[in-house]
Amino acid sequence: MFHGSCRKVSKVLSIAMEPISKSDVHYLSKIISSKLKIALEPRYRRCIAIDETKLKVKKTVVYVWSAVDVDSGELLALEASYCRSCLNALKFIRKVLRLCLNKPKIIVDKGPWYIWALERLGIEYDYQRFGMRNRVERFFRYLKERTAVFHNKLSARNHIQGITNLNLFLNLFTLYYQTIR
Repeated sequence: MFHGSCRKVSKVLSIAMEPISKSDVHYLSKIISSKLKIALEPRYRRCIAIDETKLKVKKTVVYVWSAVDVDSGELLALEASYCRSCLNALKFIRKVLRLCLNKPKIIVDKGPWYIWALERLGIEYDYQRFGMRNRVERFFRYLKERTAVFHNKLSARNHIQGITNLNLFLNLFTLYYQTIR
């Protein structure tokens, strides 16, 4: 199964075209990620599921936040942070709300960081372990399958480069998830 590591992409492209190094593939992915943005237009949304999961960068836990439209299964936002706090939740929820014409109902787990942020924004929310939150959990399962090639860890020289690499990967993964998959 092809997971999209730079080494594997360079091997495939070298067979199809002329030899290309893995660093060239990484450079091209940076260019593509910075130029292409998924143009999601703000629209009416009934319900959104929000959750976070853990990945490791340089032996440090990094939290990946995700929001998925429950009705369409559309990935609305992805973001990485070093902690999960009320302020991280508030920042992420505001990012998600920019893609909504209304204030949709938000489905979350029992994480205490969501309560303050959602009440501050005046948004209706609900706790669920299963049910409609299944969309976001399914997305995380898919994300972890794709990062399994890295053993759910991304390498980097330092923590700053680690979060930069993770955001680069998440931008490319969002493009892949929304269009190619």
